[in-house]
Amino acid sequence: MSSLERNATLAKRAVWDDLSGASFTVVGLGKSGVSAANALCKRGAEVLAIDDQPADKLAQSLAALDKRVVAQVGLGGSGPIGRRGDIFVVSPGLMPHTARYKGIAALATAVVSEVELFYRLDRAANQGAGHPIAAITGTDGKTTTTLWLAHLLREAGHTVVVGGNIGDPLCDFLDTMGPDDVVVAEISAFQLYACSLFRPRVAVVTNVAEDHMDWFGGDFSAYVAQKVSVGRAMAMGDTFLINGDDPDLAPHRDAQASRKLNYLPFTVKGVPDIGLGFDGERLIWSLADDARVELGWFSEMGRLGKAPILGIHNVENALAACGLALGLGTSLAAIRRGLQTFSLPSHRLEPAGSIGNVRFVDDSKATNPHAAIAGLEAMTLKPGEKLVWIGGGSEKDSDFAELGDVVGQRAAHVLLLGQTAERIAATLPESLPTERCASMEEAVARGLQLAAPNGIVLLSPACASFDMFKSYAHRGDVFQDAVKALATAVAR
Repeated sequence: MSSLERNATLAKRAVWDDLSGASFTVVGLGKSGVSAANALCKRGAEVLAIDDQPADKLAQSLAALDKRVVAQVGLGGSGPIGRRGDIFVVSPGLMPHTARYKGIAALATAVVSEVELFYRLDRAANQGAGHPIAAITGTDGKTTTTLWLAHLLREAGHTVVVGGNIGDPLCDFLDTMGPDDVVVAEISAFQLYACSLFRPRVAVVTNVAEDHMDWFGGDFSAYVAQKVSVGRAMAMGDTFLINGDDPDLAPHRDAQASRKLNYLPFTVKGVPDIGLGFDGERLIWSLADDARVELGWFSEMGRLGKAPILGIHNVENALAACGLALGLGTSLAAIRRGLQTFSLPSHRLEPAGSIGNVRFVDDSKATNPHAAIAGLEAMTLKPGEKLVWIGGGSEKDSDFAELGDVVGQRAAHVLLLGQTAERIAATLPESLPTERCASMEEAVARGLQLAAPNGIVLLSPACASFDMFKSYAHRGDVFQDAVKALATAVAR
């Protein structure tokens, strides 16, 4: 059998065990590309790995690459590259509307993402059953829901692998997982684009809002459809959750009614007949009108972790995590305990310290307007307190109109940073005091002056960080360091 025939046969199969005689091209030598290339080589495939960057920029990746992989680097992005008839594993950074992607699609027998590759290779484990996979996608709340689900499962005694769009690529775990491990994966729309047979045991779409529109050529409906495609291959015995409050997901919720799977909507606007809901105080699992189970109290979320968990958006995240855990058979006792003992990851409404009666809150993970609105609405002001909002960052072609309305309603002062400062300022009420700051340190110091004697300074930028910082985490670290330095200076 020729390699072309072998590739064509493999493309149709969901279980990839022996890859001898097959040929693959891996596009992009980031972490997921290296992981994919090494996994393929180990299973007998012939692998070509390509990257536009020069070798000196890829030293770490090339050192981690299996020596049997043929690497071509420094290609500069000129023209379609790779072998005709190969199965291509593409980087999530490669946009599908580009000439490069279209050229690859014309060459390839099939195009898959590293997530799809993991699924097909993992299906060969555990006597062809693979491992149960929980897939979490959406615009906001993905990381919190992913980590919260992993926490609930660990409270129930499971060994859990967490990866995908956060942490390590899934293919890194192929040879280290035990037979009883559960895979909890945050999945981006970019990764889903090149998935076809990927079938998680449980999955959720947390919400959708305009984000990464450049990747989808400005087509929001295509972005939404890609998110919902996480459940495309799911069937009887699988559990699929979709946010019941998101109007942009309504057609996709309706489409689940005719499918033979366990579909669970979740909502913070009451308790549905079937699904998960919130009555204003308690998180509820509703099996039917007369069968409702209390999962936990909002006031107790995170109580036994590092800080209480605030915000109605975190009730959404908790409901999503609980629904996924229930779909995997997790006990109610573990879920109830896990709601209280979970701690939010860093830079998500994280307390960053106080100076006098002014509190600082780090919500640097809010990298789009939708997430920043959630952060603003999570702030509960005590009598006499003022809210100072720090926003702005690098450009992602976001629409800031709704954000401007919310900021106008909730903030007493605004401090803006970065490339988007002028665009955001244009959406704010003229009466709202607004200033531009050249650095995070300046914004923190000015925030203290404006919020004093009693108030909150909230960093919830609504933008990516790459104009001034390496990442949202770096931005949050700089914010927290600035608060600490200012507190020390004030105390002298």
